[in-house]
Amino acid sequence: MAIFLIRHGETLGNASRTVQLPDNPLSPRGLAQAERLAKRLEREGITAILASDFARAVQTAEQLARVTGVAVRHDPLLRERNFGDLRGTAYADLGFDMFEPDYAPPNGETWEIFHARVDRAWALVRAAATATPGHLAAVTHGLVCRSRPGT
Repeated sequence: MAIFLIRHGETLGNASRTVQLPDNPLSPRGLAQAERLAKRLEREGITAILASDFARAVQTAEQLARVTGVAVRHDPLLRERNFGDLRGTAYADLGFDMFEPDYAPPNGETWEIFHARVDRAWALVRAAATATPGHLAAVTHGLVCRSRPGT
C-alpha cells in the first residue's frame, strides 16, 4: 500500500499571489498540471481517492478519477487553512506575514487549530489507506501537505 499525497494544481489566486478563496478553480495551467498528473498516476494501482472539498482540489481529484475510474471521497478535514477575512486579499496588500507562528486571522483558524485538524485528517488518510486494497491518493493543499503531526 502506498499513499500518494497530492497538492492541487495552480489556481489564478496562486498565480496572482492572492489569499485563496474556497471556490477558486484551477487556472488553465492548473488543469493541464492535473491532467499530466493523472496520466502519470494512471497505472499506479490507485483504488481510493480522498480529496478536500475546495474547488481546486476537487478539480485535481476529478482528473485522477477520470483516468482511474475510482470515485472521489471528499472530506473537509483536508481543506487548506482558513485565513478568514484575509481570503481574496493580495499578499502584497497585507502589509504583514500571515504565516507568522503567532498570527491568528480574523474569523479564521489559528495555527494550533489548523494543525489539530490536519492531525485528524492524517488519521483519516491512514485509516482509508489501511482499508484500501491498492493505493490511496489524497488530494489536498500546500499547508496541509507541509503540516507535521502534533505541531
